[in-house]
Amino acid sequence: MSSSEIYKQIKTDGIIAIVRGVDKNKIVDIAKALLEGGIKLMEVTCNTENAVEMVDMLSNQMQGKMTIGAGTVLTEQLCEQMSSAGAKYMVAPDVNPQLIEYCIDRDIPVLPGAATPTEVLTAARHGAKMVKIFPAAELGTNYIKMLKGPIDHIDFVAVGGVRANTIADFINAGCVAIGIGGSVINNDWIQTNNWSAMTDAARQYVKQMEKAKS
Repeated sequence: MSSSEIYKQIKTDGIIAIVRGVDKNKIVDIAKALLEGGIKLMEVTCNTENAVEMVDMLSNQMQGKMTIGAGTVLTEQLCEQMSSAGAKYMVAPDVNPQLIEYCIDRDIPVLPGAATPTEVLTAARHGAKMVKIFPAAELGTNYIKMLKGPIDHIDFVAVGGVRANTIADFINAGCVAIGIGGSVINNDWIQTNNWSAMTDAARQYVKQMEKAKS
């Protein structure tokens, strides 16, 4: 997939599942549970043990079914490692001009993390087309709506504390997508192999996203 196709998928699907700190032996089961619930975008964070191996496993076993990305990408070296393992897009917690330009030069979609007008515009000036607004719930939808007013040429993805029943609020505030973590990728469910609960939770998010975008 080209970078433009992946950006389009993020905007169309609207949900990225963020996986952090899980056992590598559970990663494929997590992916299958999310996919069954309708989530097709999944991000493995770089500060997860065995993250590169997990991305490699997912890229092979979920090929053609899910689009796998890397999160908490802090350096060009991490980007290279994750890309070589099969990650199709990169998500960062900050605005790192060198990382943004590194990704753009290689046609790799990149979502820098931003919270202020200066951060968002700095990311845009270095070529970013989409930014992760974090922490979204703490910043609030009114803040995001005001931020979006003068900065309407870059797409926002809300990450941090977004719940199924608040999806519409973030979409209406101007976000094109959200990132979700522990509310769906629940550690208790993972430990007990309760994949049906994870699938049901994913399905609720997908249902609310479809409703918000309709």
